[in-house]
Amino acid sequence: MMKNAVVLGATTQVGFALCQYLIDKEVEVTGLVWSEKMDGKSEEMLMEIGRNAFFSSQSDRFFNQSIDAVFYCLDEIDKLDEKEQKQCVDLAGNAKKLVFISSYRKISLNGEFRQHVMSKLSGSQDQSSYAIFLPMVYGPWQHEEESVYKRLLEELEQKEPEPMAIKEHDVLFVEDVAEAIYNFLIRDEEVTEVLFENDNPKAKEELIKELNLTCLTIVEPEEVQKLTKYKVPQQHTIKEGIQAQRDQLYHRLKID
Repeated sequence: MMKNAVVLGATTQVGFALCQYLIDKEVEVTGLVWSEKMDGKSEEMLMEIGRNAFFSSQSDRFFNQSIDAVFYCLDEIDKLDEKEQKQCVDLAGNAKKLVFISSYRKISLNGEFRQHVMSKLSGSQDQSSYAIFLPMVYGPWQHEEESVYKRLLEELEQKEPEPMAIKEHDVLFVEDVAEAIYNFLIRDEEVTEVLFENDNPKAKEELIKELNLTCLTIVEPEEVQKLTKYKVPQQHTIKEGIQAQRDQLYHRLKID
Protein backbone atom coordinates (compact mmCIF):
# COMPACT_ATOMS: atom_id res chain seq x y z
CA MET A 1 0.00 0.00 0.00
CA MET A 2 1.30 3.45 -0.91
CA LYS A 3 1.19 6.01 1.89
CA ASN A 4 3.35 8.82 0.51
CA ALA A 5 4.83 9.83 -2.84
CA VAL A 6 6.82 12.55 -4.54
CA VAL A 7 5.87 13.66 -8.05
CA LEU A 8 8.72 15.45 -9.79
CA GLY A 9 7.15 17.30 -12.69
CA ALA A 10 3.84 17.93 -10.91
CA THR A 11 2.87 20.60 -13.42
CA THR A 12 3.25 18.36 -16.46
CA GLN A 13 0.04 16.94 -17.88
CA VAL A 14 0.56 13.40 -16.61
CA GLY A 15 2.22 14.55 -13.38
CA PHE A 16 -0.76 16.73 -12.51
CA ALA A 17 -3.29 13.95 -13.21
CA LEU A 18 -1.16 11.54 -11.18
CA CYS A 19 -1.13 13.95 -8.22
CA GLN A 20 -4.93 14.19 -8.41
CA TYR A 21 -5.35 10.41 -8.55
CA LEU A 22 -2.98 9.73 -5.67
CA ILE A 23 -4.72 12.35 -3.56
CA ASP A 24 -8.06 10.65 -4.21
CA LYS A 25 -6.44 7.47 -2.86
CA GLU A 26 -5.43 9.45 0.25
CA VAL A 27 -1.73 9.19 -0.54
CA GLU A 28 0.27 12.07 0.89
CA VAL A 29 1.73 13.73 -2.20
CA THR A 30 4.57 16.22 -2.45
CA GLY A 31 4.68 17.93 -5.82
CA LEU A 32 7.93 19.31 -7.20
CA VAL A 33 8.49 21.29 -10.39
CA TRP A 34 11.42 20.97 -12.75
CA SER A 35 12.10 24.68 -12.91
CA GLU A 36 11.94 27.21 -10.09
CA LYS A 37 10.82 29.80 -12.65
CA MET A 38 7.20 28.79 -13.03
CA ASP A 39 5.02 30.18 -15.79
CA GLY A 40 1.37 31.18 -15.37
CA LYS A 41 0.14 27.74 -16.39
CA SER A 42 2.18 25.99 -13.69
CA GLU A 43 0.99 28.45 -11.06
CA GLU A 44 -2.64 27.81 -12.06
CA MET A 45 -2.14 24.05 -11.75
CA LEU A 46 -0.57 24.25 -8.30
CA MET A 47 -3.28 26.62 -7.09
CA GLU A 48 -5.96 24.19 -8.25
CA ILE A 49 -4.47 21.17 -6.56
CA GLY A 50 -2.88 22.89 -3.57
CA ARG A 51 -6.13 23.25 -1.66
CA ASN A 52 -6.18 19.54 -0.84
CA ALA A 53 -4.94 18.43 2.58
CA PHE A 54 -3.09 15.45 1.06
CA PHE A 55 -0.98 17.66 -1.23
CA SER A 56 1.96 19.93 -0.57
CA SER A 57 4.30 21.75 -2.91
CA GLN A 58 7.89 22.71 -2.23
CA SER A 59 10.80 24.05 -4.22
CA ASP A 60 13.65 22.06 -2.68
CA ARG A 61 14.28 18.36 -3.28
CA PHE A 62 15.59 17.29 0.11
CA PHE A 63 13.78 14.53 2.00
CA ASN A 64 15.07 12.75 5.08
CA GLN A 65 12.18 10.35 5.50
CA SER A 66 11.47 7.20 3.52
CA ILE A 67 9.33 7.69 0.38
CA ASP A 68 7.13 4.91 -0.97
CA ALA A 69 7.45 6.12 -4.57
CA VAL A 70 9.13 8.90 -6.52
CA PHE A 71 7.63 9.65 -9.92
CA TYR A 72 9.81 11.38 -12.51
CA CYS A 73 7.54 12.88 -15.19
CA LEU A 74 10.20 13.58 -17.77
CA ASP A 75 8.57 14.99 -20.91
CA GLU A 76 8.85 18.65 -19.98
CA ILE A 77 12.11 18.37 -18.08
CA ASP A 78 14.32 21.42 -18.25
CA LYS A 79 18.06 21.10 -18.64
CA LEU A 80 19.29 20.51 -15.11
CA ASP A 81 22.54 21.90 -13.84
CA GLU A 82 24.96 19.82 -11.75
CA LYS A 83 23.42 20.90 -8.45
CA GLU A 84 19.89 20.04 -9.57
CA GLN A 85 21.00 16.65 -10.89
CA LYS A 86 22.53 15.84 -7.51
CA GLN A 87 19.30 16.82 -5.77
CA CYS A 88 17.34 14.45 -8.02
CA VAL A 89 19.73 11.62 -7.20
CA ASP A 90 19.56 12.35 -3.47
CA LEU A 91 15.78 12.29 -3.68
CA ALA A 92 15.83 8.89 -5.39
CA GLY A 93 18.01 7.47 -2.63
CA ASN A 94 15.15 7.70 -0.12
CA ALA A 95 12.56 5.96 -2.31
CA LYS A 96 11.34 2.38 -2.27
CA LYS A 97 10.16 2.66 -5.86
CA LEU A 98 11.37 4.89 -8.69
CA VAL A 99 9.03 5.44 -11.62
CA PHE A 100 10.24 7.18 -14.79
CA ILE A 101 7.39 8.31 -17.05
CA SER A 102 8.04 9.49 -20.59
CA SER A 103 6.60 9.74 -24.06
CA TYR A 104 7.96 6.92 -26.20
CA ARG A 105 8.97 9.61 -28.70
CA LYS A 106 11.60 10.77 -26.20
CA ILE A 107 12.79 7.35 -25.11
CA SER A 108 16.45 8.02 -25.92
CA LEU A 109 16.65 11.53 -24.45
CA ASN A 110 14.83 10.70 -21.24
CA GLY A 111 16.61 7.36 -20.99
CA GLU A 112 19.88 9.22 -20.49
CA PHE A 113 18.46 11.01 -17.45
CA ARG A 114 17.12 7.75 -16.01
CA GLN A 115 20.49 6.05 -16.44
CA HIS A 116 22.20 8.98 -14.76
CA VAL A 117 19.96 8.68 -11.70
CA MET A 118 20.29 4.91 -11.52
CA SER A 119 24.08 4.97 -11.88
CA LYS A 120 24.40 7.05 -8.71
CA LEU A 121 22.34 4.75 -6.50
CA SER A 122 23.65 2.00 -4.26
CA GLY A 123 21.61 -0.75 -5.93
CA SER A 124 19.72 -1.75 -2.79
CA GLN A 125 17.63 -4.89 -3.21
CA ASP A 126 14.77 -3.14 -1.41
CA GLN A 127 14.49 -0.55 -4.19
CA SER A 128 12.58 -1.09 -7.44
CA SER A 129 12.78 0.92 -10.64
CA TYR A 130 10.22 1.15 -13.46
CA ALA A 131 10.08 2.93 -16.81
CA ILE A 132 6.68 3.66 -18.34
CA PHE A 133 6.45 4.94 -21.90
CA LEU A 134 3.32 6.57 -23.30
CA PRO A 135 1.77 7.31 -26.69
CA MET A 136 -0.08 10.61 -27.19
CA VAL A 137 -1.97 11.54 -24.03
CA TYR A 138 -4.98 13.80 -24.47
CA GLY A 139 -7.23 15.43 -21.87
CA PRO A 140 -6.92 18.43 -19.51
CA TRP A 141 -3.62 20.34 -19.56
CA GLN A 142 -2.43 18.72 -22.79
CA HIS A 143 0.69 20.26 -24.30
CA GLU A 144 -0.14 23.10 -26.67
CA GLU A 145 1.80 21.52 -29.55
CA GLU A 146 -0.50 18.48 -29.74
CA SER A 147 -3.13 18.22 -32.48
CA VAL A 148 -6.09 17.72 -30.13
CA TYR A 149 -5.27 20.92 -28.25
CA LYS A 150 -4.88 22.86 -31.50
CA ARG A 151 -8.18 21.56 -32.85
CA LEU A 152 -10.08 22.48 -29.69
CA LEU A 153 -8.45 25.91 -29.67
CA GLU A 154 -9.65 26.44 -33.25
CA GLU A 155 -13.13 25.50 -32.12
CA LEU A 156 -12.92 27.85 -29.16
CA GLU A 157 -11.77 30.75 -31.34
CA GLN A 158 -14.37 29.87 -33.99
CA LYS A 159 -11.75 29.48 -36.71
CA GLU A 160 -12.04 27.39 -39.83
CA PRO A 161 -10.44 23.99 -39.15
CA GLU A 162 -7.12 23.44 -40.86
CA PRO A 163 -5.78 20.05 -41.97
CA MET A 164 -4.20 18.46 -38.92
CA ALA A 165 -2.69 15.03 -38.30
CA ILE A 166 -1.93 12.68 -35.43
CA LYS A 167 1.54 11.16 -35.60
CA GLU A 168 0.89 8.38 -33.12
CA HIS A 169 0.08 4.68 -33.15
CA ASP A 170 -2.23 5.02 -30.13
CA VAL A 171 -3.93 7.53 -27.79
CA LEU A 172 -4.74 7.52 -24.08
CA PHE A 173 -6.86 9.76 -21.86
CA VAL A 174 -4.76 11.32 -19.11
CA GLU A 175 -6.96 10.21 -16.19
CA ASP A 176 -6.86 6.61 -17.46
CA VAL A 177 -3.06 6.89 -17.59
CA ALA A 178 -2.84 8.07 -13.97
CA GLU A 179 -5.04 5.21 -12.75
CA ALA A 180 -3.07 2.66 -14.78
CA ILE A 181 0.27 3.89 -13.37
CA TYR A 182 -1.02 3.47 -9.83
CA ASN A 183 -2.42 -0.01 -10.49
CA PHE A 184 0.76 -1.08 -12.27
CA LEU A 185 2.81 -0.19 -9.20
CA ILE A 186 0.64 -1.68 -6.49
CA ARG A 187 0.58 -5.00 -8.35
CA ASP A 188 4.39 -5.18 -8.15
CA GLU A 189 4.66 -6.28 -11.77
CA GLU A 190 7.83 -8.21 -12.60
CA VAL A 191 8.37 -6.38 -15.89
CA THR A 192 10.18 -3.08 -15.34
CA GLU A 193 9.92 -1.35 -18.75
CA VAL A 194 6.54 -1.10 -20.44
CA LEU A 195 4.74 0.71 -23.23
CA PHE A 196 1.20 1.66 -22.23
CA GLU A 197 -1.44 0.83 -24.85
CA ASN A 198 -5.16 1.54 -24.93
CA ASP A 199 -7.18 -1.66 -24.56
CA ASN A 200 -9.61 -0.15 -27.07
CA PRO A 201 -7.93 -0.87 -30.45
CA LYS A 202 -10.19 1.67 -32.17
CA ALA A 203 -9.41 4.57 -29.82
CA LYS A 204 -7.20 6.49 -32.25
CA GLU A 205 -9.66 6.10 -35.11
CA GLU A 206 -12.51 7.31 -32.89
CA LEU A 207 -10.50 10.37 -31.85
CA ILE A 208 -9.58 11.15 -35.46
CA LYS A 209 -13.21 10.90 -36.55
CA GLU A 210 -14.52 12.98 -33.66
CA LEU A 211 -12.15 15.89 -34.33
CA ASN A 212 -11.82 15.61 -38.10
CA LEU A 213 -8.13 14.81 -37.99
CA THR A 214 -5.94 12.67 -40.22
CA CYS A 215 -3.26 10.14 -39.37
CA LEU A 216 0.33 9.94 -40.55
CA THR A 217 1.92 6.52 -40.82
CA ILE A 218 4.93 6.34 -38.53
CA VAL A 219 7.58 3.74 -37.85
CA GLU A 220 8.27 3.13 -34.19
CA PRO A 221 11.91 3.15 -33.11
CA GLU A 222 13.36 -0.31 -32.71
CA GLU A 223 13.85 0.17 -28.98
CA VAL A 224 10.12 0.95 -28.64
CA GLN A 225 9.12 -2.18 -30.54
CA LYS A 226 11.01 -4.30 -28.00
CA LEU A 227 9.07 -2.94 -25.02
CA THR A 228 6.49 -5.08 -23.24
CA LYS A 229 2.97 -3.82 -23.93
CA TYR A 230 0.77 -3.01 -20.94
CA LYS A 231 -2.94 -2.66 -21.64
CA VAL A 232 -4.63 0.39 -20.12
CA PRO A 233 -8.37 0.01 -19.55
CA GLN A 234 -10.30 2.79 -21.28
CA GLN A 235 -12.45 4.02 -18.41
CA HIS A 236 -13.65 7.12 -20.30
CA THR A 237 -15.06 7.17 -23.81
CA ILE A 238 -13.30 9.22 -26.45
CA LYS A 239 -16.13 11.75 -26.39
CA GLU A 240 -15.93 12.05 -22.59
CA GLY A 241 -12.17 12.58 -22.74
CA ILE A 242 -12.43 15.25 -25.42
CA GLN A 243 -15.20 17.00 -23.50
CA ALA A 244 -13.08 17.02 -20.33
CA GLN A 245 -10.23 18.65 -22.26
CA ARG A 246 -12.64 21.10 -23.88
CA ASP A 247 -14.16 22.07 -20.51
CA GLN A 248 -10.75 22.63 -18.94
CA LEU A 249 -9.56 24.71 -21.88
CA TYR A 250 -12.72 26.83 -21.86
CA HIS A 251 -12.44 27.35 -18.10
CA ARG A 252 -8.77 28.26 -18.26
CA LEU A 253 -9.38 30.84 -20.97
CA LYS A 254 -12.45 32.05 -19.06
CA ILE A 255 -14.94 31.34 -21.81
CA ASP A 256 -18.57 30.96 -20.79
